[in-house]
Amino acid sequence: MNGFEKRKQQKQEAIRKATLDLFNRYGPKDMNIVQIAKAANVSQVTIYNHFQSKEQLIRETIIDYLMKQLDVYKQLLLNDYPFEQKIEMLMFEKVKSTETINAVFLQKILQEDLELARWFQQFYQKQSLPLVIEFITTAKTRGEISEEISIETILFYVEALKAQLNKIPLSQMNEFNQKRGKEILNVFFYGITGKKGNNNE
Repeated sequence: MNGFEKRKQQKQEAIRKATLDLFNRYGPKDMNIVQIAKAANVSQVTIYNHFQSKEQLIRETIIDYLMKQLDVYKQLLLNDYPFEQKIEMLMFEKVKSTETINAVFLQKILQEDLELARWFQQFYQKQSLPLVIEFITTAKTRGEISEEISIETILFYVEALKAQLNKIPLSQMNEFNQKRGKEILNVFFYGITGKKGNNNE
């Protein structure tokens, strides 16, 4: 990569980072190019040189974010961490990630931006979902998950829990994790009787 391409990439990254921050704070409707340019320390002209419109910029920022998160999950799920540690990190990745996304605003824009919604559906079906299924299948093979529990049930449980966790503001997640994280994981692994979970105290 030559110097020009490197500077171009750095500017685009700075613009996307500023866009994600403003998206999380204000949502797609209440943010504008003036704010993005100021936050990224670039001119408005520079933004339009790289992105055709605010809508395209937001779309590409979300896609970039999701692709980076996919890489994070790949490294997490396919490495040699103990199974229970992987589940804990999967559930609470929102706390560990240096970047996050406002789930409420994400759902809103997926309802409004049909192009992004189509991309997201393909991303989920062809990349995200197969990765999680591979993880669950491998865990079953290793005896880490009961053969009596279907992949569909596990996916339903994990998605339901993640949906609830996404409703918690990032600023409150560390406190929530300290108070409730262990309880939630015990329920996930051992059920509401907590019999095996109590043995881990």
